[in-house]
Amino acid sequence: MKKGWEWKKLGDICTFQRGLTYSKKDEVELSSNIVLRATNIDLRTNTLELTDLKYVNESVHVPPDKKVREGGLLVCMASGSKSHLGKVALIDKCYDFAFGGFMGQLLCREMVVPKFVYYAMTGTEYLAFIAGLSDGANINNLRFDVLATFRIPIPPLPEQQRIVGILDEAFAGLATAEANAARNLQNAQEIFDSHLHAVFSQRGEGWMETTIGDLGRVSMCKRIFKQETSATGDIPFYKIGTFGREPDAYIQSETYNQYRAKYPFPKKGDVLISAAGTIGRRVRYDGEPAYFQDSNIVWIDNDEERVLNDYLYHFYGSCQWNCTTGATISRLYNDDLRAIALAFPVSHQQQRHIVEKLDALAAETQRLTLLCEQKQAALAALKKSLLHCAFSGEL
Repeated sequence: MKKGWEWKKLGDICTFQRGLTYSKKDEVELSSNIVLRATNIDLRTNTLELTDLKYVNESVHVPPDKKVREGGLLVCMASGSKSHLGKVALIDKCYDFAFGGFMGQLLCREMVVPKFVYYAMTGTEYLAFIAGLSDGANINNLRFDVLATFRIPIPPLPEQQRIVGILDEAFAGLATAEANAARNLQNAQEIFDSHLHAVFSQRGEGWMETTIGDLGRVSMCKRIFKQETSATGDIPFYKIGTFGREPDAYIQSETYNQYRAKYPFPKKGDVLISAAGTIGRRVRYDGEPAYFQDSNIVWIDNDEERVLNDYLYHFYGSCQWNCTTGATISRLYNDDLRAIALAFPVSHQQQRHIVEKLDALAAETQRLTLLCEQKQAALAALKKSLLHCAFSGEL
């Protein structure tokens, strides 16, 4: 411990206030009674998110100690998601807002700078403390008497203020860098989407129109029952949740060979699409041994006489799916898929030229996406490092 610093428990440097409780019938579309909830704390940035506010009836009395105060620390004390438990945001100015019953507010005593405590509660030590409370269990509630035991190294007030100033300046720079990276990625994606739309909106000489159903029949693999799968095995079995990703289920080679020989199965190059959940995720089948969930993953048995599969792959990336949204899941039914209109150049050479341009543009967009993700990861690591240095007395 650096000279002049001392360990303090959160309960020794803060007081705690519980949030406002109200009934469902008190909720209204609009009123002057605004209540902040867990959704109003951004998990990634630990900042207030004020786009989804809850309003309660004007008749509900809101005592002063149920309202957020400038310099207060708003903490999620209960959540259906373990990852959100304990997340914190600094109240950066005066809001005439209440905070809900699943939230808590920490008010710092004069011995500490509120933003110094806030930074301590966004670092890896605090996250490890919260994670350790559950000991692997799916806890939903956080008690203040437990939260109060979290220890923070506290330097004298002038040193706290100096450290906060350094972190503020550093994090402002990091936020700008992250915003620039995200903007570059968005611009690249918009350029790709715009070009994709322009290509498949073309009409004129040398082009034809048809429907997806005219290219071939909608096909799917034979149904695999749960008892036919296992966590390990010979042949990966892709379900709607793992389609285009890593498999979490397998089937036996004997089953695969039998079903592949007797029932519909994609050819190498066929474009598989998701017909449930997130509609229109697409994968070019590479011909490697694999099996796909029936009805949720389908393909058009296209002989490529008129339309190349590679052209169809990019078309799927731009088309408007005629899906049906039910109570629990979106679904693309076979008749709706068949009815989708498709424009294409008659010349296979022209189709290949379009595919080459789109492949190149997609590769560049993917490269920029990877660079952006790497930069965001590096910035996140730098932020963690700065916080560790700050609370180790190394700044």
